[in-house]
Amino acid sequence: MREAEHCCGSAGIYNVINTELSLDVLNRKMENIEDTQAEVVVTTNPGCLLQLNAGAELTNSPVKVMHLAEFVARAYSDLH
Repeated sequence: MREAEHCCGSAGIYNVINTELSLDVLNRKMENIEDTQAEVVVTTNPGCLLQLNAGAELTNSPVKVMHLAEFVARAYSDLH
């Protein structure tokens, strides 16, 4: 993903105290996610999970945002 290392805009409480700037960062992240045409985005950060889910909802994106533990659990259950 282009700019995969860039923040999603959550950054602790940054999204609360700098909401407008946070949403600008999130919009850029969502554009980069959309460009990949991925069905699932996986993160280990709870703040990113909430922020990316909000971004998917705000942009009407079909991407599913999952925590790594949830992704692994689903993959494991699909094997059995």
